Amino acid sequence: MASTACSAFSPDGQYYANCGNDGKLKIWETTSGRLKHEYIPNHHLSSPCSVIEWIFVSQQSAGNASPSSRKRRRRKSVSEEAESKPVVAMGSTNGKVMLYDVASAHISVVLENGHSSTVTAMAWTTCSGLITAADDCHIVEWNLQENGIKCKWKSGKAKVTALAIPVDGKSLLSAERIIKWWSLTTKQLIRTFTGHANQVTFLYTIKLDDSTSYLISGARADGYLSIWPLDKHKNDKASMATLAMQDEPISVSTIIVEESQQVVVLAITRSGQAQLFKYQPNGHTKPLKPSLNIAVAADVNQKETVQQIPILAGHLTEDEKVLLMYGSFLNLTFEKVTPDFSDKVQCLVRSEKLDTKKLKERKEETVSKVKSTSIEGDVEYLAPGAGVPTSKRNKTNSGSQLLLKDRLENLSLNADANTPGRPPTKGANMTQLLMQALNSKDKTILATVLFTKNETVIRNTIAKLPVQAITPLLKELTTMLQGKTYMSKIAAMWLQALITTHAAHLMSRPDVAETLSPILSFIDAKLTLLTAVQRLRGRVSLITGQISQANEEHNKDIMKECLFVYQDQDSSDEGADKDDVDLSSESDDNWEEMSDQDVQDEQDEEDIKSIKSESDDMDDECMHS
Repeated sequence: MASTACSAFSPDGQYYANCGNDGKLKIWETTSGRLKHEYIPNHHLSSPCSVIEWIFVSQQSAGNASPSSRKRRRRKSVSEEAESKPVVAMGSTNGKVMLYDVASAHISVVLENGHSSTVTAMAWTTCSGLITAADDCHIVEWNLQENGIKCKWKSGKAKVTALAIPVDGKSLLSAERIIKWWSLTTKQLIRTFTGHANQVTFLYTIKLDDSTSYLISGARADGYLSIWPLDKHKNDKASMATLAMQDEPISVSTIIVEESQQVVVLAITRSGQAQLFKYQPNGHTKPLKPSLNIAVAADVNQKETVQQIPILAGHLTEDEKVLLMYGSFLNLTFEKVTPDFSDKVQCLVRSEKLDTKKLKERKEETVSKVKSTSIEGDVEYLAPGAGVPTSKRNKTNSGSQLLLKDRLENLSLNADANTPGRPPTKGANMTQLLMQALNSKDKTILATVLFTKNETVIRNTIAKLPVQAITPLLKELTTMLQGKTYMSKIAAMWLQALITTHAAHLMSRPDVAETLSPILSFIDAKLTLLTAVQRLRGRVSLITGQISQANEEHNKDIMKECLFVYQDQDSSDEGADKDDVDLSSESDDNWEEMSDQDVQDEQDEEDIKSIKSESDDMDDECMHS
């Protein structure tokens, strides 16, 4: 059966293997619940494990076998093939497949040159061997005796997310959103199954007899499992039956009850519950509900709320019991449960905490079973628990142990200030940090380098940047351009310095159009909005100007208006009397009177003059006489 995740039970249910995001392969023994193996392969961080599958290979190594031994191997009987050892096949993100030998606790074989990208699905049977699929849309059939490729063919335009091999080993089932049924002999399609809207994550085949086989499939974000008849003569578009669940399945296991020819399906949901289905293949089309729901609850000791312990995986054993794994990967618990179908819900109340002595014993055994240090070339990887000599710290040197944050800060920002008389090498330090961040894809270091407004530092950093780091930096700056205003402004400054400094190199590259096309399309999209933004800015400026002008006029009116007026009654009366005088009437009425008086005065003056002249004449006559 295929496994679509980085964890799987062995076919006999004795072991459980898991490979997490840290690249560590861990194998537990289900009977005792103890961690038996912990292995850290080389390059586990650069190419972590993407899928796991249990296989069984022959005890004799194929790599060192002679041609005569190979011929004898072909004539082995079925009983001799039973003498095989369990091996964990791990597909990685770099396209390689590593075979971890459980008995010897090391990587025995590395299958290469089959895929060029991440391995997404694996399947194995005794008849057909190991078959893998990857993101490169190819399916590879491996020859484990020669440790090479037996056959390779194109799977389609989409990547395969699940594989399954029927019991007869003559065909193969691959799934994207569409399930394809291949003939391993001709590599031609037998038929397809359509009905899932999302990517299929589970494929399991069931064989009732020589002529009757069924396929069980489940897809991501679907709350059901579909059952299809494996019959090349039928071409039904809809599934034969549907198993309805409350949530998306994350683990599926199946067995066949030989007495009643019933198919028992165990599905572990994402919510942490186990659901058991009993299906009798008789053409049912209605969705079937689970016959039993199993949940694990913590013993809360007289508390009102009940805390659920999530079930992580499950496996149906040959004795028709359910092997459950619940808890967390730091403290896993394996338990074999007999299902009770008398009620639709079976709740298991378990203690969440283990005894301190049991934890200590489990930890000691775990350390003793950890794989020793793996060395490749000049690089050495230390596995947790391996014997590492410890030395006491010297108190005098304790002050030199700085935190990583402080050391990065000193390296990138304060190197010049702390070294008197040293020429400034800030650009070189920033370039080293930038290259380290681009290679390791560390967001913290990358933000430390890029988020600077000093144009001189940016130019010096770009000037000392090697040409190999230009393309990764352009990708990071393209991502920053699509962010908020501050990030876009910083990215524009770096882009200007990068294109100005390395324009000759960029123009000489044949893929310059492909490299710069995201940036150019982003700039074109922004320029189309520039006219609308400018119009909006003009309207906003006009409205704000009118509002500010109205506020200013209102403030001026308030300042001009008097707040208090005082009036004096006496001064006001006198002023009123003076104001009542009619100057126009005085001039008009007295004009005639003033004119008569002037005429009279003129006549008097003439009379006086005449009298005076007569008196003068009389005086002259008297003097003559």
